[in-house]
Amino acid sequence: MGKQGELNEKEIKFARARFFRYYDSVKLDAPPRIGLREWGFFLFGRDSMLRPVVMDSEDELNDFLRLRVPRHAYYSSAYYRRPDKPMESPEKGWMGADLIFDLDADEVPGADRMDYEQQLAMVKEEIIRLYDVFLQRHLGFSDREMFLVFSGGRGYHIHIRTPRVLDMDGDERREIMDYVAGSFQKFTDIFPKKRVPRVRSFSLAYMLPSMEGGWGGMVRETTFEILDEMENMDEKGAVEFMKGYGIRKDVASRIYESLFGKRRGADGIRERGDLEVFRTDGERDNFIRLIEKRLREKYGVHPDVHVTQDIKRLIRLPNSLHGGTGFIVKPLKRDELEDFTPTRDAIPDVYDGEVEIIAEKKEKIHMKGKEYVIKGKAMVPEMVAMYMVLSGKGALV
Repeated sequence: MGKQGELNEKEIKFARARFFRYYDSVKLDAPPRIGLREWGFFLFGRDSMLRPVVMDSEDELNDFLRLRVPRHAYYSSAYYRRPDKPMESPEKGWMGADLIFDLDADEVPGADRMDYEQQLAMVKEEIIRLYDVFLQRHLGFSDREMFLVFSGGRGYHIHIRTPRVLDMDGDERREIMDYVAGSFQKFTDIFPKKRVPRVRSFSLAYMLPSMEGGWGGMVRETTFEILDEMENMDEKGAVEFMKGYGIRKDVASRIYESLFGKRRGADGIRERGDLEVFRTDGERDNFIRLIEKRLREKYGVHPDVHVTQDIKRLIRLPNSLHGGTGFIVKPLKRDELEDFTPTRDAIPDVYDGEVEIIAEKKEKIHMKGKEYVIKGKAMVPEMVAMYMVLSGKGALV
């Protein structure tokens, strides 16, 4: 939250003028129950946040944006009896909060090896899984209850505004977040166990979860997909497939033999859900790790835990401008998401002309369908200059 690139006086004047042009040309919608929320703003040239601020109407909010022209604009997910009071004041009176999910490239493994546009693409895949699979299908939230927003930076937000989440405390919100993220103490806890007799004792045999909803159902579905894919390969192809998930070649060969050799262990898994079809526990455990890796590849999401469990969080104001990119914090409908490209669809129409910038490192970005490669001094459109300057990747000459 807050500042990205540090700006000099010339850059502040440049950016603030374009932000003013935007806020003077649009009227932003206020969130529901605007007067019960706390507001916070980072202003150009100021290091500290201006808060708590109270807005009593949509007109007052828009007047503030035009008058003060903030670099970043936030409002609280929480509702308060006295939002003007400091957080530590007992008079503030917490009354409930929206449930917020924040997916950002910072949380995605491997994002540090991607460029900006690759990060955006990866996070978009995850927000689609979060929306469709977990929030809608598993937890039953409707399109009407979920408000989807491109953050303006490197991710997406989902605001859930429904009475059934308002009174949840931080622990309850953390439970939802843990479920969505698949934060299990041990992945094998998903698998039910049954006691089976041995020569002189009993032992626990692993079984597939039933075709229930949630993670158990996804485990079973994913296991059958893996078996079907491997059965359509020859042994060499199946071994290479398993090696791609970190299984040693010799172990992979033994797993393949247990599943598709004379014993046809794959049939036992399909018919009885019995994972004790392997000759050793090591083979079984490697196959389970393969299931987990494939499952997280297919359904993994990485929400920011601190945002979701925080019952007093400040979140970016939709349709405001992001002070680290100059992009619009863009509200979206679910059916718009697949075709949405931030570097094309979240750029406001207030940037015109060209300015000269300088970049020490080579930077490449597509904006509105055109690629820009910048190193050293270059004349670029204002939209590119705004992104480079605000993000700290370049400076005005």
